Amino acid sequence: MRAFWLVIAMLAGCEASKSRQLDHDLVHVSPGAELRTDTVGDGKFTDTATFVLVDAENTASEGAYVTLGGELDDASGAKVAELRPQSLWIPARASRTFALIDRDRQPRPTAARATLYVRGAVIQQPPVADITTQREVTDDGKIVVQGTLANPAARGASVLVIASFHDADGRPMTRPFALVHVEPGASQAVQFVGPPGSKHGQLFVGDEVY
Repeated sequence: MRAFWLVIAMLAGCEASKSRQLDHDLVHVSPGAELRTDTVGDGKFTDTATFVLVDAENTASEGAYVTLGGELDDASGAKVAELRPQSLWIPARASRTFALIDRDRQPRPTAARATLYVRGAVIQQPPVADITTQREVTDDGKIVVQGTLANPAARGASVLVIASFHDADGRPMTRPFALVHVEPGASQAVQFVGPPGSKHGQLFVGDEVY
C-alpha cells in the first residue's frame, strides 16, 4: 500500500510540474483563524495536537489546488512549531476550510496565534468525485448538512468527504470528515451534524483513491 501511495505521489508531482500556477495573491486567507488543541486523526492514529481551522477563498476565475502552510507563534511572536501543509481543491470564486495540524502532532500550550501563507496554487483538473444537491437543515440549534457524493468514473473510489461548520459570525467551528466508498458510476448520500450554535455547513471532497 505504501508503494502504491508513493507512485501516486510521484505521478502527482509530474502533473504538477506541467501545470500552470495561480497567482498567490488571488487566494485570500481569512484573518479569523481558529486555534484549537483537541483530538486529531482517526482510530489507532489518534493524537492530541494543536491545530488551526482557517478559511481560504479562491477569487480567480479558475479552480486550483491550493496549499496552505504556516507556523504557530507564542504571545511574543516567537515561533513555537511548524504546521503541516495541506492542499485542497478550491473552485473558482469559492472558499474551503483548512485544518493545519502541528507537524509533530503535539499540543502546544504556549501557542497564541498562527502565521499562515499560501505555499502553492496549481491549476489542474478538479477531483473526479463531486458533492451534488447540498442542503442545510436546522435541527435544534445546529446545522445538519446533507448531500450526494457522485462518482462518475468507471472504477470504484474511496473518497474523503469533508464538512465544515461556521458560527453566525462566519468563524470556523469544526471540520469533521469521513472516508466513503462509492461504486463505479454510482452515488452515495452523505450527512454531517454540526455543533450547537452552528449556522452554516458545507461539504466538499478531499483526497480520492481509485
